[in-house]
Amino acid sequence: MDLLFSELSGHLAYLIIFLLLFLCGLGIPLPEELTLLMAGYLSYEGSVKLEFMWVICVLGITLGDSMLFLIGKKWGTKVAAHPRIVKLLHLERQEKIKNHFKKHGAKTIFFVRFMSGLRGAAHMLAGSMGFPFWKYLLTNFFAILIHVTLVAGLGYVFGNHIAVVRHHMDVVKHVLILAIVVVIIGLILKYSYFAKKIPGS
Repeated sequence: MDLLFSELSGHLAYLIIFLLLFLCGLGIPLPEELTLLMAGYLSYEGSVKLEFMWVICVLGITLGDSMLFLIGKKWGTKVAAHPRIVKLLHLERQEKIKNHFKKHGAKTIFFVRFMSGLRGAAHMLAGSMGFPFWKYLLTNFFAILIHVTLVAGLGYVFGNHIAVVRHHMDVVKHVLILAIVVVIIGLILKYSYFAKKIPGS
């Protein structure tokens, strides 16, 4: 992910960020916050324009979330009962979210935007429960505006610190690779030594 972002600039940067955030909105397990941070960082670097990137981030997440809501509206009941979904979000938790929607529909949609583990399921459940799309869209869009501004803004404001972290991460990666190589060599030598000691080997 870091290697991908490090080479991004211009139209390609806008496209990649948009697609990643769109997929995040669809519930694909991708790092949404990291993508937003890097969007802000790319703006800090001057690889893209901050205002355009902000719009791209908002559109990508909004479209992805809305698609998931509409999927829930049409196939929500069947999808929610799917074994893979139940494994990720068991039926008891689904029921708690449903009950919360009944009492605090709009508030739930707003606050779940800031809870990465529950976003996808909550949007789909909102659709399956017949929550009005216009009300969902307005509430979620307002939450997205805040979310993108805060997270991408952090990437922009602390861009210099991110650059330092990336530099240290490169050092750490090289050290880890070296350590892994040393461990593998050590295990091979150890195995060879004991293999010689075992009779008949």
